[in-house]
Amino acid sequence: MSASWHIGGVLLLAGCSGANAGQSDPQPCTPVESAAATVSADGLAGEYNLKLVATSGAKRGTTAAGPLTLMPHDSAYRSLESAGGSSDTTFTLPLYGTTELDFASVGAVAPGDPVSSDPASPGVLVMEGAGRVMLRMGSEANRRGVRRFDGGYTALQVQQVTDTGFAGTWRSGVGLEESGGHFCADRAT
Repeated sequence: MSASWHIGGVLLLAGCSGANAGQSDPQPCTPVESAAATVSADGLAGEYNLKLVATSGAKRGTTAAGPLTLMPHDSAYRSLESAGGSSDTTFTLPLYGTTELDFASVGAVAPGDPVSSDPASPGVLVMEGAGRVMLRMGSEANRRGVRRFDGGYTALQVQQVTDTGFAGTWRSGVGLEESGGHFCADRAT
């Protein structure tokens, strides 16, 4: 009786797992093969499953995954402030958000809190300009009214936008240590 219960329990657990050993990831994150000439942040607000794959740096070959939420920015926060106090029109800041990703596991840094939902110092800031979209990570990197000249950074460069999400490359560094790779953000269902 005890042996039957153990076998049944093992079969039940095997049937409930998402993927068996040797099977591929159900939603693999592969590099973008052909980057779009221009991308837009239009329609990117929402919830995603974000995955960073490290292809360079001390943690090359590792992956980090976690939720990403992007929300529309209020009009008061949609522009960058230039050093003189006027608005910088090079980039707009259409979205901001949060992420719960273990950046250190892929050799990346997030200056400040990546979970900050403060629109003046968000954990994630979406910057758009000249057909390009970038996500900058960390509340300290995204604090309004502070112009940073050095320090750690993590930035995701969007290369492709589809109905199911977006993807591209990422870079991170602090001091002489740098890492990078590709990422995928799949819409949460």
